[in-house]
Amino acid sequence: MSCPVLPNALERADGSKVGQEVLAGKTVMLFFSAEWCPACSTFVPILHTLYDDAKEKGQMLEVIYVSSDNDAAQKDRYMREKHGDWLSVPFGDTEARDTLKKKYGCFAGKEAPSYSGVMRRSGIPSIVIINQAGEELVHMDVDPPTEITRKGDAILDEWAAHRW
Repeated sequence: MSCPVLPNALERADGSKVGQEVLAGKTVMLFFSAEWCPACSTFVPILHTLYDDAKEKGQMLEVIYVSSDNDAAQKDRYMREKHGDWLSVPFGDTEARDTLKKKYGCFAGKEAPSYSGVMRRSGIPSIVIINQAGEELVHMDVDPPTEITRKGDAILDEWAAHRW
Protein backbone atom coordinates (compact mmCIF):
# COMPACT_ATOMS: atom_id res chain seq x y z
CA MET A 1 0.00 0.00 0.00
CA SER A 2 1.34 3.42 -0.86
CA CYS A 3 0.77 6.59 1.13
CA PRO A 4 -1.88 8.68 -0.64
CA VAL A 5 -0.44 12.06 0.39
CA LEU A 6 3.09 11.40 -0.85
CA PRO A 7 4.20 11.34 -4.47
CA ASN A 8 5.13 7.92 -5.84
CA ALA A 9 8.67 9.14 -6.57
CA LEU A 10 10.78 10.72 -3.84
CA GLU A 11 14.18 12.25 -4.45
CA ARG A 12 17.61 11.81 -2.89
CA ALA A 13 20.13 14.64 -2.57
CA ASP A 14 21.95 13.33 -5.67
CA GLY A 15 18.75 13.70 -7.69
CA SER A 16 18.07 9.98 -7.98
CA LYS A 17 14.48 8.86 -7.51
CA VAL A 18 13.16 6.17 -5.18
CA GLY A 19 9.69 4.78 -4.66
CA GLN A 20 7.65 4.73 -1.49
CA GLU A 21 8.72 1.14 -0.84
CA VAL A 22 11.88 2.56 0.84
CA LEU A 23 9.60 3.78 3.67
CA ALA A 24 8.48 0.29 4.75
CA GLY A 25 9.24 -0.41 8.40
CA LYS A 26 10.33 3.17 9.09
CA THR A 27 8.98 6.10 11.05
CA VAL A 28 8.22 8.70 8.37
CA MET A 29 8.78 12.36 9.22
CA LEU A 30 7.91 15.25 6.93
CA PHE A 31 10.30 18.17 7.42
CA PHE A 32 8.91 21.54 6.29
CA SER A 33 11.81 23.93 5.81
CA ALA A 34 13.78 26.19 3.46
CA GLU A 35 17.42 27.11 2.98
CA TRP A 36 16.74 30.84 3.39
CA CYS A 37 15.07 30.34 6.82
CA PRO A 38 17.39 31.17 9.78
CA ALA A 39 15.38 29.06 12.27
CA CYS A 40 15.57 26.13 9.84
CA SER A 41 19.36 26.41 9.67
CA THR A 42 19.45 26.30 13.47
CA PHE A 43 17.19 23.23 13.61
CA VAL A 44 18.86 21.09 10.89
CA PRO A 45 21.84 20.06 13.10
CA ILE A 46 19.39 19.01 15.85
CA LEU A 47 17.44 16.90 13.36
CA HIS A 48 20.70 15.39 12.08
CA THR A 49 21.60 14.36 15.63
CA LEU A 50 18.19 12.73 16.11
CA TYR A 51 18.47 10.99 12.75
CA ASP A 52 21.96 9.66 13.59
CA ASP A 53 20.84 8.61 17.09
CA ALA A 54 17.89 6.74 15.56
CA LYS A 55 20.27 4.84 13.28
CA GLU A 56 22.56 3.97 16.22
CA LYS A 57 19.58 2.68 18.21
CA GLY A 58 18.39 0.59 15.26
CA GLN A 59 15.26 2.73 14.90
CA MET A 60 14.44 3.38 11.29
CA LEU A 61 13.63 7.07 10.80
CA GLU A 62 13.10 8.54 7.33
CA VAL A 63 13.06 12.30 6.86
CA ILE A 64 11.23 13.65 3.80
CA TYR A 65 11.95 17.29 3.07
CA VAL A 66 9.02 19.44 1.91
CA SER A 67 10.63 22.55 0.44
CA SER A 68 9.61 26.17 0.80
CA ASP A 69 12.72 27.23 -1.12
CA ASN A 70 12.57 29.92 -3.78
CA ASP A 71 13.67 27.64 -6.62
CA ALA A 72 14.92 24.15 -7.43
CA ALA A 73 18.59 25.17 -7.33
CA GLN A 74 18.22 26.49 -3.79
CA LYS A 75 16.42 23.31 -2.69
CA ASP A 76 19.06 21.09 -4.31
CA ARG A 77 21.91 23.01 -2.66
CA TYR A 78 20.21 22.80 0.76
CA MET A 79 19.74 19.04 0.31
CA ARG A 80 23.34 18.46 -0.80
CA GLU A 81 25.01 20.69 1.79
CA LYS A 82 22.83 20.21 4.87
CA HIS A 83 20.52 17.20 4.63
CA GLY A 84 22.76 14.23 4.02
CA ASP A 85 20.84 11.17 2.86
CA TRP A 86 17.32 12.40 3.63
CA LEU A 87 14.64 12.19 0.97
CA SER A 88 12.55 15.02 -0.47
CA VAL A 89 9.43 15.71 -2.43
CA PRO A 90 10.77 16.71 -5.86
CA PHE A 91 10.72 20.51 -6.21
CA GLY A 92 9.06 20.25 -9.60
CA ASP A 93 6.14 18.36 -8.06
CA THR A 94 4.40 21.55 -6.94
CA GLU A 95 1.09 19.77 -6.57
CA ALA A 96 2.51 17.28 -4.05
CA ARG A 97 4.33 19.98 -2.07
CA ASP A 98 1.22 22.18 -1.98
CA THR A 99 -0.97 19.25 -0.95
CA LEU A 100 1.30 18.45 2.01
CA LYS A 101 1.55 22.08 3.11
CA LYS A 102 -2.23 22.50 2.99
CA LYS A 103 -3.05 19.17 4.64
CA TYR A 104 -0.75 19.68 7.63
CA GLY A 105 -0.89 23.50 7.76
CA CYS A 106 2.90 23.90 7.68
CA PHE A 107 4.29 26.61 5.43
CA ALA A 108 6.33 29.79 5.50
CA GLY A 109 4.58 33.04 6.30
CA LYS A 110 5.47 34.41 2.88
CA GLU A 111 3.59 31.45 1.33
CA ALA A 112 0.35 32.16 3.25
CA PRO A 113 -1.24 34.23 0.42
CA SER A 114 -0.91 31.15 -1.84
CA TYR A 115 -2.94 29.08 0.62
CA SER A 116 -5.93 31.34 1.16
CA GLY A 117 -8.47 29.68 3.43
CA VAL A 118 -5.96 27.15 4.78
CA MET A 119 -5.33 27.27 8.51
CA ARG A 120 -1.62 27.75 9.10
CA ARG A 121 -0.81 25.68 12.18
CA SER A 122 2.90 26.36 12.13
CA GLY A 123 5.56 28.00 10.06
CA ILE A 124 8.91 26.57 9.15
CA PRO A 125 10.71 24.64 10.46
CA SER A 126 8.04 22.12 11.38
CA ILE A 127 7.91 18.34 11.48
CA VAL A 128 4.98 15.99 11.03
CA ILE A 129 5.12 12.25 11.54
CA ILE A 130 2.57 10.40 9.43
CA ASN A 131 1.29 6.88 9.13
CA GLN A 132 0.96 4.97 5.88
CA ALA A 133 -2.54 6.36 5.32
CA GLY A 134 -1.12 9.90 5.53
CA GLU A 135 -2.72 10.59 8.91
CA GLU A 136 -0.86 12.96 11.19
CA LEU A 137 0.49 11.27 14.33
CA VAL A 138 2.85 13.98 15.60
CA HIS A 139 2.92 17.67 14.70
CA MET A 140 5.66 19.95 16.01
CA ASP A 141 6.55 23.54 15.36
CA VAL A 142 10.28 23.26 15.99
CA ASP A 143 11.04 26.98 16.20
CA PRO A 144 12.23 26.60 18.92
CA PRO A 145 12.55 22.81 19.28
CA THR A 146 11.47 22.90 22.93
CA GLU A 147 10.02 19.39 23.23
CA ILE A 148 12.91 17.77 21.38
CA THR A 149 15.45 19.67 23.48
CA ARG A 150 13.66 18.65 26.69
CA LYS A 151 13.27 14.95 25.79
CA GLY A 152 16.47 14.47 23.79
CA ASP A 153 16.80 11.19 21.94
CA ALA A 154 14.16 9.63 24.23
CA ILE A 155 11.65 11.16 21.84
CA LEU A 156 12.80 8.58 19.29
CA ASP A 157 11.25 5.83 21.43
CA GLU A 158 7.89 7.63 21.25
CA TRP A 159 8.18 8.02 17.50
CA ALA A 160 9.29 4.41 16.96
CA ALA A 161 5.73 3.29 17.74
CA HIS A 162 4.66 4.95 14.47
CA ARG A 163 6.70 2.79 12.09
CA TRP A 164 4.99 1.80 8.87
